[in-house]
Amino acid sequence: MPDMPAAQTSVCATTGTLIFKDHCYALRQDDGAETWLELDLSPVHLIDRLVQVEGVRHARQFICVERIGPV
Repeated sequence: MPDMPAAQTSVCATTGTLIFKDHCYALRQDDGAETWLELDLSPVHLIDRLVQVEGVRHARQFICVERIGPV
């Protein structure tokens, strides 16, 4: 069995609109791309608002959020 490449991770800070989709949170960016978010809290008051997200990005499609707040 060939070795699998390690998942690429990077620290990130990005902005977009927080959405609630399929019972999960995601960040919709200006170009329409969506990134799934892993959150320890439920920022219901920020849904459909422009937010700043800081955390660790995993393979372009997933962010483990360390901070989230309104822009």
